[in-house]
Amino acid sequence: MRTFDVVGKPVNRIDAYEKVTGKAKYVGDMKVPGMLYGKIFRSTKAHAIVKSLNIEKAKALDGVVAVLTYDDCPDIPFTVCGHPFPFDTPLDSRILNKHVRYVGDPIAAVAAESQDIADRAVDLIEAEYEELPAYFTPEDALADGAYEIHEGLKNIAGQNEYEIGDVDKAFSEAAYVFEDELKMPIVTHSPIETHISMVEIDHNGRLTLHLSGQVPFIMRERLAYALGIKERDIRVIKGYVGGGFGGKQEPVYEQVNCLLAMKTKRPVRLELTREECLATTRTRHSAKIKIRSALDKNYRFIARDIHLIHNTGAYSSHGHNVALNIATQCQVLYPVNNIRFEAKSVYTNILIAAAMRGYGIVQWTFAMESHVNNIANRLHMDPLEFRNLNRFSKENPFNVQHLSLYTCGLDEAIEKGKAMIGWDEFKKDNREDSKIKKGIGVALCSYGQSCYPHSVELSSARVSMNEDGSATLFIGCAEIGQGTDTIMSQIAAEALGVPFEWIHVYAGDTDLCPFDPGAYASRQTYVSGMAVKKAALACKEDILKHAQKHLGIEADQMDIKKAQIISVEDGRVLCSLEEMMHKIIYSFPHADYISHTAYHTPVDNMDTFGVTFAKVSVDTGTGQVNVDKLVTLLDCGTVINPQTAYGQLYGGAVMSYGYGLTEQILIDQKTGRVYNDNLLDYKVPTSADVPDISALFVETDEPTSAYGNKSLGEPPNLAPAAAIRNAVCDALDGKVFFDELPLTPERVLMTIKHHGNT
Repeated sequence: MRTFDVVGKPVNRIDAYEKVTGKAKYVGDMKVPGMLYGKIFRSTKAHAIVKSLNIEKAKALDGVVAVLTYDDCPDIPFTVCGHPFPFDTPLDSRILNKHVRYVGDPIAAVAAESQDIADRAVDLIEAEYEELPAYFTPEDALADGAYEIHEGLKNIAGQNEYEIGDVDKAFSEAAYVFEDELKMPIVTHSPIETHISMVEIDHNGRLTLHLSGQVPFIMRERLAYALGIKERDIRVIKGYVGGGFGGKQEPVYEQVNCLLAMKTKRPVRLELTREECLATTRTRHSAKIKIRSALDKNYRFIARDIHLIHNTGAYSSHGHNVALNIATQCQVLYPVNNIRFEAKSVYTNILIAAAMRGYGIVQWTFAMESHVNNIANRLHMDPLEFRNLNRFSKENPFNVQHLSLYTCGLDEAIEKGKAMIGWDEFKKDNREDSKIKKGIGVALCSYGQSCYPHSVELSSARVSMNEDGSATLFIGCAEIGQGTDTIMSQIAAEALGVPFEWIHVYAGDTDLCPFDPGAYASRQTYVSGMAVKKAALACKEDILKHAQKHLGIEADQMDIKKAQIISVEDGRVLCSLEEMMHKIIYSFPHADYISHTAYHTPVDNMDTFGVTFAKVSVDTGTGQVNVDKLVTLLDCGTVINPQTAYGQLYGGAVMSYGYGLTEQILIDQKTGRVYNDNLLDYKVPTSADVPDISALFVETDEPTSAYGNKSLGEPPNLAPAAAIRNAVCDALDGKVFFDELPLTPERVLMTIKHHGNT
């Protein structure tokens, strides 16, 4: 592995001090003169037409400045999907709705002098509904004669299918055929900071949106379209963000807030309560995935048939794009020459499914790793041995269009993880015959680097040199808590040859920073990082050209290291960077200013690989599952900052732990209302729940990236839930298969009783 001066070092996050001391100013901390407070009036029906709306009492309330309804909105259908233009999901959304499609759909909005007044005003609005047929499951929405939630779409937000090879022929020749159907729940993002925005408006009618979000530039474009104005009429400033995980990758209610500001001509803050976030914002798609696999006599996969149904909720949002991500990635880990894939994303009358950390591959990893584990158990094979026989390797490569392979540390990760968890030793132990059963499990995962080639992948950065040798870095990519600003500073410092502290970052302001789609698809370090490197190297090249004039040494014979201009031949210091920058800027009459903007559009898409091992204890009397140990390893290329990287690896494991054991949005199947719209009943793991976790990176050197790095943000969230499930199955001697998450005590106990295993 290469060694670097700044890259690979555990430097402190540049925003750490402000955050831990409370000095960081979030949108919720902003108060400006004349600011109003917004509140949304929402549908209480899952599917209906609003026959009448009485807003007079609300308007008459002292302190209410405006009450807006669907009649006050531009009649412009749009998509909220947080992907760059052009639109890739149906234009099925409006700012406020007369035709409501889920409990919580926005009908009207209030702006008032205080939050209390706004809340009371919403309570005074009265709606009369004409109810329509409502469907809460894809099966009901797809039934013959079902009412169309969106006219002309037959309740299908998107669908696709493909076949490679001859699947039917392969199945007819198979020595073994296995089939499983796995079900994944609705879960939600639950960031610490709820959805919030503040919109100011100037005398020219130009909007400034202070955003807690992931995609400033896409937000500007999508809001301009929905409001019927131009991008030049909106400035988006992303401040500190208290987490997103995909839930803030699109306009959720920012369009409502902008409309309130436009109508009142005053600043408006719209902040959702925790209950509103859980019941009316965004979720991960619930899924049902049926997998049928054909094996030859040597237990190798020869064909795979996949059928996927996604519940996308009332509006498309990211809709079928999540399924399309599965369609690409499902061929990677266990390659076959014959594969058939069919998928539908279905409209229902529940809250909206959208982007969430892992973007479909969380669901796919659970389904496929459960299926693989089930096959191994049915064949009476060690699950790890079966995986090693069939998994991706250089001897057994995948052949997927637009995906490339240059690095893969999966072999090393599996061997190290196997030793860390004590796999062989556990398998040799005789298991005690008691109500507490012990089990061990494993799951593999893989994940891409960006949306290439399916969506715009253009990131840009600007580096401007200062006279003391420091630099100002302008980036459009979005820091949402994962450490992007710190990572980009490290990349810029490494490329320039200056200390990390010499880089000053300005990010996420659409007026000041160059274009970047934002934080999603684990793309920023891979795509944006390369743009930063290019801009910094261009500045460095310019500096050395000027140094050639001043020092009389060829530019290619010099370098910049630790803020010193040195001789390449012998490392001799020729002058300080600060001295040279003063010469460049203040040399009369040939003064110059060094600043470069660069962009990057990838032409490859790599894969990050990972493995998680789990040990569990299962109480067969109560169904309680305790995770005794998690060991999770990842090949994400070269680690730019170990400190922030381990935060991702541990955090992803905890999120996946919740997906596997405790988290699920529960929908009342009679009304469509969310039952558990609070953090008492929606079980996000707390610090008291977190198991013993060991984490490790297996580093490789990815040649298509800035400094050998690959995607890191989402992959840690993929495998742990499946590893836990497989360990629970192992605890029950591989005879009890769980086909649905989460593994709550009730579900585990009922499954055990159904199989007669007590």
